[in-house]
Amino acid sequence: MLDRAYVAGMRAVRRWGERAGWLAAIERRRNSRAWLYVRTLLAIHDVEDMARLDVPWWSFAAIDRIEAFLASHNGRARAFEYGPGASTFWLARRCAQVAFVEHDGAWWARFNPLAASLANARGRLVPPRPLAGSERPVCGSGRKHWRGFEFEAYVDSIAQAGGPFDLIVIDGRARSACLSRALPHLAPGGLMVFDNSNRARYRQALAACGLAVTRYRGLTPAVPYPTETALLRRPDA
Repeated sequence: MLDRAYVAGMRAVRRWGERAGWLAAIERRRNSRAWLYVRTLLAIHDVEDMARLDVPWWSFAAIDRIEAFLASHNGRARAFEYGPGASTFWLARRCAQVAFVEHDGAWWARFNPLAASLANARGRLVPPRPLAGSERPVCGSGRKHWRGFEFEAYVDSIAQAGGPFDLIVIDGRARSACLSRALPHLAPGGLMVFDNSNRARYRQALAACGLAVTRYRGLTPAVPYPTETALLRRPDA
């Protein structure tokens, strides 16, 4: 996770750039990938700015492959997201339908009014259930803040979303469980996006999923260091 001081610092730089006028100069150059990347660094944790820049929070190399995949569907692809954000706006511009699920009520309260402007996107808030006593989760999260919660209802929400889906994005909580439960809802020839696939806690789930995994590591919008996004397809696709 990015340090709060860094996020606050980049937002201060953006405000200064707006006053000084050089932010507008960067905006004019954002057709260049290098300048677009520089501009996104100033949009860290700002979903409205990222949506306006038309970039999701995946590695640029993965974004290029996903965009080509969606273009091959001529705007008819159907997508599902675990974990909405700037990617929801990006997908809505390229897909016929986008469904999503969110676990965090605070983020939902901020994000859902923004997403209401998207005619072809719909979502649900499915909060996790606090674990009781010595209960162990069926679908747990590796994130420290969420380790005392059961995410099974959140993970299973894809079953009520009206699939199958051409694209499934796994970028929220309990990602290993999401990967397993989402497999039956992936359309033939479909593609899965698994973000932050380099994390050790996802290694076993990715190895056991039965899909061909291609990893794209490199620069990522809004992040000052390389990250990895994996794209998953059935081996015979």
